Amino acid sequence: MRTSAILQRVILVVMAVAALVYAGDYLWAKHLMANPSTGLGTVMVHREWDIPRKDGRVEFDIDPAEAESCVHSMFPHFGYTPCWYAVRHTTVVE
Repeated sequence: MRTSAILQRVILVVMAVAALVYAGDYLWAKHLMANPSTGLGTVMVHREWDIPRKDGRVEFDIDPAEAESCVHSMFPHFGYTPCWYAVRHTTVVE
């Protein structure tokens, strides 16, 4: 077998495995979402606003913490971020 044929098969297998992992994660998240109390989690998020001023300085404004929903899965589904990611990113700079 030539190297290019082997490389094509390896790429195809990697893509198939990635698709199967994503599909399995989606089905698992859908199963958890049947009962939203187990499928969704909440994370307290702080929003920080960086407002540029005319004199070149930046004014910082911090909003109070608010609860944000997240889904218990490896990938984002249904418009929610995964909880493992949301827990690590509790400050949002806008």
